[in-house]
Amino acid sequence: MSLDTFRSQILSNSGEGRVEVNQRDLIDKILARYSCQFVIYRELMQNSDDAESSSIKILFETKDNKIIRILFKNNGYAFRLEDWDRLVKIAEGNPDEQKIGAFGVGFYSLFSVCEEPFVSSGGQGMAFYWRGNQLFTKQGPTDDEDKGWTTFLMDTREPMELPNFEEFAQFLTNSLGFTENLQEISVYLDDISVIQLSKKVQEPKLVEITSNFDTYSPNKMFRLTSVDVKDVQLDVKRLIIPTNANAKQLYLNKYQTEEASVLFRVANGNLDVKVSNEFSAKMERITKKKPPDETSLQMIFTEFDELNSPEDYNKNLSPVFKNLLSYPEQGRIYIGFSTNQTTGCCSHLAARVIPTMERELIDFAEKTLAEYNNEMLSLAGTLSRILYEDAMNQMTQFYNDVLGADIEDNEEIKWFEKQAANNLSHKPKSFYEWFKKRVLHFMSKKRIPNLQMTDFENFPYREWLEKWAAHALAHFTYSPSTPTLQVSEIAEKQFLNCLKQDLFILSTNGVLPIADVRLPNLEMAGFIKTVPVVPKIMLEQCDKFFMKAKYSQLIKELSLQDVLCELKSRVLSEDEMVILLKWWISYKSKGNASDPQFMQHARIGESRQALNTIRFYLNPDKIPLDVDIPFEVLPYAISQYFTEQELKDQLGLFELPLAEWAKFIVNQPELEDDFKYAEKILHVLAKGLYNNTSEDDRKKIRELFIKKRCIPTEFGMKFPNESYFENIDIFPSLPTIQFQNFNSNIENLMKHLGVRKIVELEIIFEHLIRQEDCDYMQVIEYLASVSSDLKDDEKVLLQQKPIWPRENLLQTKEIQRDVISNLYIPIRLYREFGLPLIDWRGRWYSGSKEVRFLIGLGLQEYPSLDKILQLATPPTSPEIRERALKFFIDNFKNYSVQYQPTLINYEFLPCSNSNTYSTPWECYANGKCKIMDFRILREDLHSQAGKLGVFQHPNGTALLTRLIQNPPQDEDKAKKIFEYLKSQHKSFANNDWDKLANLEFIPVQKSQSNEIILTKPTSCFFKFEEKSLRNFFLCVDFGNRANKFLTKCGVKNEPSPLNFANLLVDSSQELWKLYKNDVQKYLDILKKIAKDYDKVISIHADLVGRMKDVNILIAIQMGLGGEESYYLASAKEIYINDDKMYQQIFDPLIAPKNLETFYKKLGCKSLHESVTKNVVPNGSIQKTKYSQQLQKMIRERAGLFYLHHPEAEIRNDEKWLKKLKVREIEYMETSYTLENVTKNKKNDITTNIFQESTNSWILYVTPTSNLIDISRHVVNNIYKSYNSKDISFFNMVLTAPLSSLKSMGIIEPKLPILSFIKDDKQSQNTLDNFSLQYDDVEDVDIEDFTSEEPITITSENTLNLRNFLQDDIRSRYSNSENSSSKVVNNIKIINESKFNYCDIIPGYSLQCVGTLQKIELYVPKDVDQSEILSHSRTASLCQFVNILKDLADIFEVTSKAIHVFYDKNANSIAFNRDGSLFFNFKYYLGLHEQECRTKPTTDAMTYWFMIFCHELAHNFSQLHNSGFEVILFFIICKNLHAKSLRIDEQT
Repeated sequence: MSLDTFRSQILSNSGEGRVEVNQRDLIDKILARYSCQFVIYRELMQNSDDAESSSIKILFETKDNKIIRILFKNNGYAFRLEDWDRLVKIAEGNPDEQKIGAFGVGFYSLFSVCEEPFVSSGGQGMAFYWRGNQLFTKQGPTDDEDKGWTTFLMDTREPMELPNFEEFAQFLTNSLGFTENLQEISVYLDDISVIQLSKKVQEPKLVEITSNFDTYSPNKMFRLTSVDVKDVQLDVKRLIIPTNANAKQLYLNKYQTEEASVLFRVANGNLDVKVSNEFSAKMERITKKKPPDETSLQMIFTEFDELNSPEDYNKNLSPVFKNLLSYPEQGRIYIGFSTNQTTGCCSHLAARVIPTMERELIDFAEKTLAEYNNEMLSLAGTLSRILYEDAMNQMTQFYNDVLGADIEDNEEIKWFEKQAANNLSHKPKSFYEWFKKRVLHFMSKKRIPNLQMTDFENFPYREWLEKWAAHALAHFTYSPSTPTLQVSEIAEKQFLNCLKQDLFILSTNGVLPIADVRLPNLEMAGFIKTVPVVPKIMLEQCDKFFMKAKYSQLIKELSLQDVLCELKSRVLSEDEMVILLKWWISYKSKGNASDPQFMQHARIGESRQALNTIRFYLNPDKIPLDVDIPFEVLPYAISQYFTEQELKDQLGLFELPLAEWAKFIVNQPELEDDFKYAEKILHVLAKGLYNNTSEDDRKKIRELFIKKRCIPTEFGMKFPNESYFENIDIFPSLPTIQFQNFNSNIENLMKHLGVRKIVELEIIFEHLIRQEDCDYMQVIEYLASVSSDLKDDEKVLLQQKPIWPRENLLQTKEIQRDVISNLYIPIRLYREFGLPLIDWRGRWYSGSKEVRFLIGLGLQEYPSLDKILQLATPPTSPEIRERALKFFIDNFKNYSVQYQPTLINYEFLPCSNSNTYSTPWECYANGKCKIMDFRILREDLHSQAGKLGVFQHPNGTALLTRLIQNPPQDEDKAKKIFEYLKSQHKSFANNDWDKLANLEFIPVQKSQSNEIILTKPTSCFFKFEEKSLRNFFLCVDFGNRANKFLTKCGVKNEPSPLNFANLLVDSSQELWKLYKNDVQKYLDILKKIAKDYDKVISIHADLVGRMKDVNILIAIQMGLGGEESYYLASAKEIYINDDKMYQQIFDPLIAPKNLETFYKKLGCKSLHESVTKNVVPNGSIQKTKYSQQLQKMIRERAGLFYLHHPEAEIRNDEKWLKKLKVREIEYMETSYTLENVTKNKKNDITTNIFQESTNSWILYVTPTSNLIDISRHVVNNIYKSYNSKDISFFNMVLTAPLSSLKSMGIIEPKLPILSFIKDDKQSQNTLDNFSLQYDDVEDVDIEDFTSEEPITITSENTLNLRNFLQDDIRSRYSNSENSSSKVVNNIKIINESKFNYCDIIPGYSLQCVGTLQKIELYVPKDVDQSEILSHSRTASLCQFVNILKDLADIFEVTSKAIHVFYDKNANSIAFNRDGSLFFNFKYYLGLHEQECRTKPTTDAMTYWFMIFCHELAHNFSQLHNSGFEVILFFIICKNLHAKSLRIDEQT
């Protein structure tokens, strides 16, 4: 049956009971939620206001200075019948949706001070009283004469302390702010009036709501229909009573009386409410009243005080009004009366939102109420925005009427300044009257009787307006409200979004949308005049608002675009331009990109010159301030305030270059007319010409001034090239320069401009032409004297003019003239050489000024390099050749710069062969290179070889070229050449050796004939030891020195693996015939190839392909007698022998063991992977005792097989192994297929695992199965890869007792073990407690071991048992009588499974076939003795025997008791036959042979140690029961330390 049915039955058939309420506890818990200090007065005042009371009285009656009774009276309408009914019902609120009460618990706040309140109203009274924990009432008529008052009488539960009357007055004042009906509050203490409060309200004035406003709440639940504002005045008269006052002192009139008033404004927003029926029903269910059709919002805010700051106003305010006016702090939410919730802005907000039950917070927890409250609070943001926009409209009008009309450039008002010049008494009447009226309004409103009239003429209008705007903006700047942040977030969001237009704020340019106003920047203050920014006062007083506005991107900081707007609107003064440029530098230094518009629109002063037209700044140290400067220069009045780096790097200006100024000044007309002006300009130029002025600029200056008559001379203003220096007086008519202040700078300038220091050559030439008696030598003397003043072009003229006379050897009258560079100095040797000499009269003195002048012009002192080498080269006469060569060598220093031996093409050097001449780069100084037919320098010149550029030996390139052109053709000459080249091997570069390696230059005689052929170094080898291979390779031997050179060329001592690889693919059959009787040599070649295969051979794809296809590999085939046969075969015919069984079955061609990796790379396939195996189980499938016990053991120990194996190496996990079934069958048949050959085998497999279904696997075993095969098959299925160690480990874990595994550290004590032995705390050899646990085994009946009782072994019998076992083993295997018949009497045998591991051994007889180290060796009678005595197994057998003998030493067992047998079909690893220990060599071969080739491993020693212990334990117990395990455990523990030492020694 369902729960619904049960419920229906109980409701229909069971008796009824009622839920009891402990009313006292209920009221106490309700009161515990009220945290307000004066909560009862808040609740009673709210009820009074709802009852339309205009006045209330609160009377305290005292006794012994403590309150004993409280009377609260209001003059509202008297209680109606429904009011009396509701008064006695807890949690039934006022159903009138226009009233505050919602929860019906407000009245019960009276119980916080009294036990039994009494209520009197309208001639009726109701008394409350307790009976136990239940509250009862009685109601009846009263004879109260004061029927116009509703009275609440509260006799205090216990005498109460007097309240803090100042705080109480604050509470009452704060509560009176938003009441609709209450106008007066009176408080009495023992009939003495202590507080009198009254409220006066003016008629409200409507505030216009423009159509741009969205007056709906976000979900259209509320709509703001109208807004009105009214002025409110609160008056208080009170006694200032200290906190420790005595009531009796009131009668003595000892306390001062305070009278104070406060003015504020209340804005009322009327709301229409529209909700769905569903929502209304939800509201009614929660609050017990429907939502109203209409409601209202009210805000208290202070109007801006024109005469006082907020700080001053608050200082003068009575403390009673402290909490009523919140500005500049956050206001409170009023739900009838003040709550703990702040509004987020500087105004109080009264709203009929739904509070929490204690009326201290707004309910945002209940979903329906939260939606209602959110909607209403959003319109508080709308109301705030309407009030703010109204204030902005007033400011806009004021600004337009007063400031906008009379302010220029957005500065402080200048109206009076403008009018002062005409009429000082004139005033701006319109504003004067407006402002006067406003001040008078505040005077009357604040009752300031004696305030003197404000000085309107000097009133700071802008500052006043900014304070007004700051006051309005600060009022409606939202901060995070507390404790609920949601209140401020809702209102602020609506404040910003309810109007379609941007928020308006006051700026320096009037009231503007906030997006059009910018946050000011101090760096820009000096030049931003027209762009509207936030005034300083507003920024300081409303910093929080502007921080939020900036973050939300309502307002931006001044940017470059604003600066550009400013610059477009007006020109800047020089002072403003300085500030602008300083800002610009700072702006760019912060990583901002430059904007070309900035320079375009930034204009200076009256000239309105834009910065982008200015390129330079003035350096007064170079160009004085009293000279004219170009228009493109920044005025110095601006540039003086900036560093040179700022002007250059940040403003992109350059220092006014002298050349640029010269370009400007050269066009001034005074320069060619006024001597003084011209001299002043020339002095400026002269001072700066060589002061950091570039050569290009000096040229520009020269080009500008040489075209001007700017040089003052004796004959007036002249061009520079028409003027001469004053010391030139060769002709009186020359115009010489005249300066009042001639200094070195002027001299340099005159030189630069081309003022002449010498007479022009043309003039001299003309003069000489006219005067026939002119002395040629005198002309040379004059020119030499003025040579330092000659211009370059004049010197060129002297060099190029054919005016110089040549020596006339024939003494003819005709004078031959030539250019100076074709003539040589007049010495005898040059005459013999036949060189043209200059005609010279008198003695030739090389140190004279005239000679130096001529040589400077180009007169040849020495023949040119070409000329002297030409003279030394045939066919010149031998005498001239020798003298020319000697002259060249003697004067080599004059030719060394030009002489480059490798570029000389004159064959002027005589060689050792007569009549043979050579260039310097075609002959050599060392005669050894003659063997290669190189020219050798004549012996007497060897000492000059270095100077002449002749090398001792040819370089590598020359040697290589000669070897290519003329390789040796016989071995004798080749030997000499190679020996010489060995001596020059350092001359060859790396690329030379590469060329030599592939160059056919080595002469080799063919073996079949006497023919000499040339071969490459890489194609031949030195004569290596294996002579039989010489027929396959070219071999050379030129002696030790020559061979060293050939080695460098690439000749190898023997063929490389790559050579052998090529040899095999080309001549494998010939090589096989050669090595058929010595296969090892062929194998050695294959090993060499295999070694370098990856690095060298594998990159030759064609060669590798041929190696795979051609019969180049040796293959092995095992005969029936085990003899190996060798064949030559290809890779695809050979298999990798990775499965010995398959090899024995098919006997295919297999790869040599040590070359298997190489063969794989050539494509040999895996034999194991190539054979397809199909196993078929035959006979009946049975669940035998053997298979069940084996299955149980595998599943029991499943977790141990995975130890130390990472998850990535697991093929099938522990769950798979625990599900593995074991079944026994008679035998298995197996078919094996290799390519096209199939062979069938019976009984060759005794163990195999088959998949029965998707999740079911079966291990099949036969009667002849052995544990090694089982271990191998299971390991193959649980591990992805494995080795013999894994098989050995699995077999050991499967067969060894768990106690032994524990002692070896394979399992932890918490794992199951077969023995259950109790602790003996007094024994030093204590045993741990273990319990036997099994997993469920499918289809197998397992004996219940839980009934077995634990065996108790004391410390005494433990010690006795150990000593007995050790003594028995020692005596058993010594020469004394066998003691195997002794019985261990103190061991209790537990009824366990009778499964005996050693019973797996079949009962067959063994025959002894020999001994090794006195250890007898056995094989089955039907097995050949070679199975154990084979030569190939001798080393492994010796190692196995050594292991057993070492272990026998540990146990002190004589070697006579140890026997080794080999039976590949046996299941037993070892057995104990009447104390003789037999160990199966087969398992050593399978498990440990490979790893113990060098020395025994720890794994092997540990494995056989455990087998040894196991067989020794069988001397005392034949069955594998708990007694056997105890004995085995003691044997292991006794000998474990000795075993460890022996393992360390062996391994």
